[in-house]
Amino acid sequence: MLKSLSGALQLMRYFTAEQSVWGVRDLAAASGVHRAVVQRVLATFAEEGFLVQDELGRYALGLRWFELGEIVRHTLSPTDVVKPALSRLAQQTGETVFLSLLDGHEGLCLDMAHSGQPLRFSIEEGQRFALDTGSHGKAMLAFQSPALCDEVCRKARGHVVDRAALDAHLARIREAGWAYTSEEAVPGVSGLAIPLWSKDKRTVVGSLAIAGPVQRLDEQAVPKFLDALHEARQTVERAIGLIKRA
Repeated sequence: MLKSLSGALQLMRYFTAEQSVWGVRDLAAASGVHRAVVQRVLATFAEEGFLVQDELGRYALGLRWFELGEIVRHTLSPTDVVKPALSRLAQQTGETVFLSLLDGHEGLCLDMAHSGQPLRFSIEEGQRFALDTGSHGKAMLAFQSPALCDEVCRKARGHVVDRAALDAHLARIREAGWAYTSEEAVPGVSGLAIPLWSKDKRTVVGSLAIAGPVQRLDEQAVPKFLDALHEARQTVERAIGLIKRA
């Protein structure tokens, strides 16, 4: 029973922002699961409102996931506390601000606040991203186990990871306590991020980051932005059930 449930949930992980619609045949081929099993799983999820079917018979995520996601989002990131903190940080820095959590070998953008600038970096709530590129990912990866770093490098998509260079950068991040990158995740965009720690202060579980054009967010801007980031972290960590680092 539990094995069947695990297998069904594993199929749901194939529904991503990049591939949000699946036909039975295509999902069976991608997952390696027998077509009849995939058909039963998708039909069952559709009956319960977790999936919807289009006129071509393909499946997409249903509103039931959205309802559960809103519960999770408000549990991890109380809107009435986090949103004002992120908005205040965006106003102070003039750049886009986003809160991310570690989810397996990837990062997940949980909440954000847009810059008032006409030229700004954009990331969407619920968007996943690699941990080996960009300050928002590296601020988390720097404090993870070597085994997780191995997995991140092994599953890197669209690029080859220079492990020696990555390890050296992660070491500098651990020493400094913050991550700065320029044009790693997106051309023309720089990022500055700090880690978010667990209650026992032993594990980094997320990051708080700002991102903007390299012309505005250069290395000279780091010191003044760091103060604002650290101030915001105190509020954000408490709100999402974390505790500030001593």
